[in-house]
Amino acid sequence: MTEIDRETNEIVVAQDGSPAALAAASIAIQIARSQDLSVRGLYVVDETLALETYADYHDELERDADPSSRAELVAWFEEQGDAALQMLEIRCQSAGVPVTTELVAGGVEEMVLREAEQASLLAIGRRGHSHESDPDHLGRTFRAIAHAAHLPLIVGGDEERTVRRLLLAYDGAESTRLALLWASLLQRALAAEVAVVAVQEYERQSTSEWLAEAQAQLGSCQCLHRLGQPADEILAAAEETKADLIVMGRHRHAALLEWLTGGTVDRVLRGTRLPALVA
Repeated sequence: MTEIDRETNEIVVAQDGSPAALAAASIAIQIARSQDLSVRGLYVVDETLALETYADYHDELERDADPSSRAELVAWFEEQGDAALQMLEIRCQSAGVPVTTELVAGGVEEMVLREAEQASLLAIGRRGHSHESDPDHLGRTFRAIAHAAHLPLIVGGDEERTVRRLLLAYDGAESTRLALLWASLLQRALAAEVAVVAVQEYERQSTSEWLAEAQAQLGSCQCLHRLGQPADEILAAAEETKADLIVMGRHRHAALLEWLTGGTVDRVLRGTRLPALVA
C-alpha cells in the first residue's frame, strides 16, 4: 500500500469553541505535532444567523440578551470567534505546533469547504453550541460539510482524548484502505496501540482475510472478529478496547449519501462520545 498523499502540510480546524469542536482540535493538534504539520484555525461568522431577520441565534451565541442592531449582533459573533481562535492558538503554541487563524464571514459550509480544499485534514465538531446536550444529534452544518468534503475528516465528539489506543474498523473494501493507512501512520507517529475490528454481517464474508491484510500493514495489533450489525459491533469494540479514537473509511461519490442517512458511519457517530477519523 502507498503512503498517504497530502496536498499541503496543513490541518484546517473549523472552530466555534463548542465541546465537539475542541475535541476535534485536540486530535488535530496531536496529529500535527507528530507529523510536523501546521494548523490553520477557521471561524466563520454565519451570515444566515447574523443577518437574517428571523434567524434564531441565541443558542449558537449562548446569550439571552438581544442586540440593539444587526451590527452589534455581528460584533458578538466576531467576539465569540476571536475567543475560540485565541483558545486554539494557545493550545497549539503550548504543543509547539505552528498555527495561523482566520475569521471570515459567509455561509459556513461554503467557507469551510473552500478553505479546506488543499488541506491534508479537516477537523470539525459533529454539532455546535445549540445541540451540546444532545449526544445523538449530528449538526446540519456538519452533515453538509461531510457530504461534500473530499478529504479525511477529524470529527470531534463530546470528550477530548489523548490518543493512546485507537480502533480501526476494516472490511477490506477500497473505501476503508485509506483508513488503514491512517491507522498505520498514527500507530507509528503517536506510539498508539491499535485494535482492528472486522464485522461479518453476511455468511459469505470472510473477516480472516480482512484482518490478515490489516495486520500485514500494521504489524502489531489486536484483531477482533465480530458477527452482527457493523455499527453496533464497532461501538461495542470501542468500549471493550477502551479506544480513544475510532478510525473508519467511508464510501465516496453518490454512495456517501448512505452514511449520511443511517449508514454505518452515521450510526457510529451518533452512538459514541469519542472522536473519529473518517478517511
